[in-house]
Amino acid sequence: MARQIVVAPRSLATFVAFLLLGVLLVGLAFTVREILIQLFAAIVLAMALEPPVRALERRGLTRDHAVGITFLLALLGAIAFGYILFPPLAEEVTRFVRDVPNLLQELTRGQGRLGFLENRFHIVEYARTWVAKQGGADVVGPRALHAVGGLLHTGASVVAVAFLTLFVGRSGYQWFDALLRVVPEESRERWRRVGGGISNAIGGYVFGNLLISVIAGAFTTAVLLVTRVPHPFPLGLIVAALDLVPLVGAALGAVIVAAVALTEGVTVMAIVIASMWIYQEIENHVLVQLVYHRTVNLSDLAIAVSVATGAEVGGVVGALFAIPIAGALKVVFRELLAWRRGGVPPEETAAPKRTWLSRWRERAHDTASG
Repeated sequence: MARQIVVAPRSLATFVAFLLLGVLLVGLAFTVREILIQLFAAIVLAMALEPPVRALERRGLTRDHAVGITFLLALLGAIAFGYILFPPLAEEVTRFVRDVPNLLQELTRGQGRLGFLENRFHIVEYARTWVAKQGGADVVGPRALHAVGGLLHTGASVVAVAFLTLFVGRSGYQWFDALLRVVPEESRERWRRVGGGISNAIGGYVFGNLLISVIAGAFTTAVLLVTRVPHPFPLGLIVAALDLVPLVGAALGAVIVAAVALTEGVTVMAIVIASMWIYQEIENHVLVQLVYHRTVNLSDLAIAVSVATGAEVGGVVGALFAIPIAGALKVVFRELLAWRRGGVPPEETAAPKRTWLSRWRERAHDTASG
């Protein structure tokens, strides 16, 4: 005879209450997801700014003064970036708006530098057909307003993340210390190691991402200087900034640079595109693994799998946070494994890689010895 299972009404009511509470929390998190994303971005940036803050604290400054100076230097760097970028950009946009009537007239006649687009591809006829199918000029107004609204919303989000970063930098360690006082005393050191490891992983990722972006911007600037494309330094800054965004950032930067290079001719544009494509292949398959292996201490396979998984789950945002999340999970798993074994995880150092130069030196030494 089958055993009858009796569930007490109190247990059933508790289960239903916890289930409803979980659904409510999920719904609340979905409602305020934008704020949570901004807070997460602020925590990541605050952890990235932690090394210079600690360096200033070691020199005798208080926490508030060290955070304030670091935040001010970062703000001055952003202002310098805008000062270099926006004046040439505004000049080019003004010139473009002034020359639009003549450019359209030459394009319609198949004349000028862009006349080949009409002669070979009949781009004017395609554009007229597309505008007619979209409803004519009525479609331009709403899309322009939507674009302006998106820019204002992005600007407000950037300001909010900046202030949240400042607040997290000032009070983040106080929150963490308060959390440590809640946990049992015998496990506080383990939790402190977990927090420090996660902070180092996120800071290493941000430093590595910035380093790769600087390299991308410097390479683009060098190519544009060699090919004599206008405004090489602002375009290099644009590529460096967009290279911070995985998946689409490099492609968008290449499109912008190619559009400017087209003003110097199709041959120059082809050279610039080919150079940037070669660099992107080197960056994706060599530079990313090399830098993140050193800064986040992840293997090449872990980096590739984490980025692919993050892109599949969360798109661009998922790919952006995939590597620091993978580094944080590695820290947590190492501590869990050490806890199960009743010990402390060993200090982890990146294993030195044998480069082609070291192998060539070893081969030359063996040849000379033989």
